[in-house]
Amino acid sequence: MGILITFLVMIAGVFAIYFINIALIRTQLEELTHRHKRGDSLSGDVEEWEYYLNKLFWKPFGTKKTLLTYGPHFEDYMKQNYPHTDSDVLKKVKKLQR
Repeated sequence: MGILITFLVMIAGVFAIYFINIALIRTQLEELTHRHKRGDSLSGDVEEWEYYLNKLFWKPFGTKKTLLTYGPHFEDYMKQNYPHTDSDVLKKVKKLQR
């Protein structure tokens, strides 16, 4: 019985870490979105956008809503700042939105 409880606690811990990681990514994407809306974008923002969105694409579940929420903001950011750049992440976002 003790082994089962230990196993369940370990599984719960893994899921907690997984969803905390997603929450931290959402926080970073929210910050990038606010910076873009204010016009305070920094030179490394495109790398940050791609890094965090790619992290979400690699997760097997629990990320579709976040990707659909922040994907359009990333698309707008790319159109405004890098209109002639073709990003693999942007392609993934557009494919997901279809």
